[in-house]
Amino acid sequence: GCDGSILLDPSPTIDSEKNSRANFQSARGFEVVDEIKGAVDEACGKPVVSCADILAVAARDSVVAVSLNTIILLLITNYNSKCYALNVY
Repeated sequence: GCDGSILLDPSPTIDSEKNSRANFQSARGFEVVDEIKGAVDEACGKPVVSCADILAVAARDSVVAVSLNTIILLLITNYNSKCYALNVY
């Protein structure tokens, strides 16, 4: 699937894509998403986020992390291998 339905656990009322043959050994890391969601829900005292929310934030933060590494590498390369401190938010 192309949406968050792949994150749903199977139940009597949900025929989940999570364990389907089409996703065998391609979609993985569900336990990481479940662990993060559990920690957020526990910290808030109740379920407040969806697994799709967790993935959206993780994707955003991954892009930022990769971008920062790229920016720092470019700075080092462009300034004759001298390292300059850079705060990017």
